[in-house]
Amino acid sequence: MSKIIISTESGSDLPYKITVPHNVQIIPMHISFGRKTFCDGCFNQEEIYKYYDRHKQLPKTSAASPGDYTVHFKSIFDRFPDCSIVHISYSAKLSVSYQNAVLASNDFDSNKIRVVDSLNASSGLGVLVMFAVKIIEKYQDAFSFDECVSLIKQARHRVCCSFIPKSLEYMKAGGRISGAAQFGAAVLNLKPSVVLKNGSLEAGKKYRGNINRIAFCYMKDFTENNRLEKDFIVIGYSHGVSKNMLFSLKRYAHKLGFTKSWCFQMGSVVSSHAGPESIGYAGISKL
Repeated sequence: MSKIIISTESGSDLPYKITVPHNVQIIPMHISFGRKTFCDGCFNQEEIYKYYDRHKQLPKTSAASPGDYTVHFKSIFDRFPDCSIVHISYSAKLSVSYQNAVLASNDFDSNKIRVVDSLNASSGLGVLVMFAVKIIEKYQDAFSFDECVSLIKQARHRVCCSFIPKSLEYMKAGGRISGAAQFGAAVLNLKPSVVLKNGSLEAGKKYRGNINRIAFCYMKDFTENNRLEKDFIVIGYSHGVSKNMLFSLKRYAHKLGFTKSWCFQMGSVVSSHAGPESIGYAGISKL
């Protein structure tokens, strides 16, 4: 069988130490500061918060266009002429990435490319891509292309992802919650978790207190409530979370029994809505 190449968006928040060794191809999403549009990942995330402080509005986030996907897929086929591509996209309920990728895929041999809706975002999308890498590396010589894609689609429903913003101010600015909800949470010092479920964002358990303190209780709850496999856990974080905090969370993950923990910095797309000093977790639930 021809080599299978995995592709995904920059919104998967995957670091180079994952994408480069496994040849995962990344297409950037976009961030617009007024009339200027930039590729996700080509600027310091601190610029998002400086822009918000100056203008009291968030930069706009957008998916790659169908034309961008066409160029992206063609580039992969040019470099790997005999390959097949499985593109794992941002949740169709949160972005038009999936629809645009499907439109672009129609320009190519239908037997050589498949587009999968991850039903997830950020580290959750990244976890599914990591799981897909394992599937492809283990089974591509024994299974057909469509059988490998089917295994990836089945794995979508085992991916768990949730995050807690330090403040709801940015989610309010992005229209994700009401001003009353943001005000009430601030007064009561509540930190509601946000859960990705079936491709959509839903409100999860509320925590009270400082984000650096509740992050540990939140990890324990996330692990137990989702019955996670203990092979690894991904710790997602936005700009402003200290290295000492990340080290402490990695050490706590080891105490909870995880063999490995990865720290993924949230990309600009997610960070613009979650705000600075947000923390999230992602993993794979047991069968």
